Amino acid sequence: MFQLYKARNFSAYFKDTFDFLRLHGKHFFRNYIIVNGVFLLILIAMSIIFIQVYSDIFVQDFVLNRNPEALTNYLNQHSASIITYAIIFIIVGLIVGILNYAFIPIYFKLYQKHSGANFMVNEIVTELKANIGKLFKYILAAIVVSIPAIIVAGIISLILSITIIGIPFILFVVALITLFYHSALMEYILSNNKKVFDCFSYSLNLCFQKFFPAIGTVAVFMLMSIIFQSIFGMIEFVISMILGVTSLEEPTNIYDLDRWSFTFIFIFTIQIISYLVNYLVSAVLQINQAIIYFGLKEERENINTQSTIDQIGSDD
Repeated sequence: MFQLYKARNFSAYFKDTFDFLRLHGKHFFRNYIIVNGVFLLILIAMSIIFIQVYSDIFVQDFVLNRNPEALTNYLNQHSASIITYAIIFIIVGLIVGILNYAFIPIYFKLYQKHSGANFMVNEIVTELKANIGKLFKYILAAIVVSIPAIIVAGIISLILSITIIGIPFILFVVALITLFYHSALMEYILSNNKKVFDCFSYSLNLCFQKFFPAIGTVAVFMLMSIIFQSIFGMIEFVISMILGVTSLEEPTNIYDLDRWSFTFIFIFTIQIISYLVNYLVSAVLQINQAIIYFGLKEERENINTQSTIDQIGSDD
């Protein structure tokens, strides 16, 4: 079993994150995709439909027919359906976002309960349903907390952006905010009696407990994810360029592209993979933050040490 509560330093945050993925990555991502998969597919399908409609209007009317009012006319003629579509898209997007953000705390709660990855997807779904009330309370509290958090982060970022040397350190501000919110949710889901604002206060204390190792690790992981996603995005762009899909020199090539041709299917398959990769990378970032949370909590409360003492006492 992977030890959650354990005092960690900068290198241990990295090592234990990858150790967890090595030991339980298959179990984690399988359940992650199952729980999030349906809504993700709906969101991707809606995105593809939007891209198809937009490309038809843009290429056929705006580019080929040189009609600058094509988009405006379309919006006026289909305003009701567009508004309905937008509302559904936002709702599905919110569900995907909430599931993506809540999955990691729920997963680790069950991992802690079962002393390992000895649980099935139905238990995750049941636990998610049981914590719906907590999730809504957390979202409302997060909105309230975000007002001073954004102001403080904005001021610090503005000061850092004055010099070229300070600009890279803005990433540390983003890392602090990210860890702060994630640790607050972890504490709220894993605790039984704590109020939501108490969890935010507790999270803030955790973030500054070992500030540079913890925030530095989050920042480095975020930088790694940005580089990885940029490389993947560049590969997608190069493939699209090779296939000639992004060229507007002869726009008829785009418009005449058969919706069931190999090129069309290949391009949208890449887009779907890109969508999934972004969510999986986001999950890895949250796993790293969870590992940091457990490490900081152990140093603050000595949970594992106390549990060991209790076990020794029970053996006697």
